[in-house]
Amino acid sequence: MVMEKPSAQLVGREFVRQYYTLLNQAPDYLHRFYGKNSSYVHGGLDNNGKPVEAVYGQSEIHKKVLTLNFRDCHTKIRHVDAHATLNEGVVVQVMGELSNDMQPMRKFMQTFVLAPEGTVANKFYVHNDVFRYQDEVFGDSDSEPPEGDGGKHALTS
Repeated sequence: MVMEKPSAQLVGREFVRQYYTLLNQAPDYLHRFYGKNSSYVHGGLDNNGKPVEAVYGQSEIHKKVLTLNFRDCHTKIRHVDAHATLNEGVVVQVMGELSNDMQPMRKFMQTFVLAPEGTVANKFYVHNDVFRYQDEVFGDSDSEPPEGDGGKHALTS
């Protein structure tokens, strides 16, 4: 009997359920979703006001996740989009609110690219992960464009 390939929407929703459940219950194990070539960005600006750099590989992602001090995280998922992408992958965008360590809820957007894991049917790992709090991106409406940009390279839709 041949297993039918699940839809991208089904893969995305199930992944989101598993990922945010683990974020709440055992965040120190989040790195297990990632592989040796994965990339991970979490946040907007570092303590010096510069854009947060990506980290690469499961080991570095694990170290980064530990520095984020996730404790008693609660998430309200408002919307999930998932679409098939190149090489049998799935791109997933999550919009919601997150509370860490009893702090107030903050709106966020997180985008994952899930890639097939080897030859195992219907098994994926996170190849790319970009997380942004909306208040860090859209904080002040009077904010200046990035230095040296002059606003010429702003993306609009």
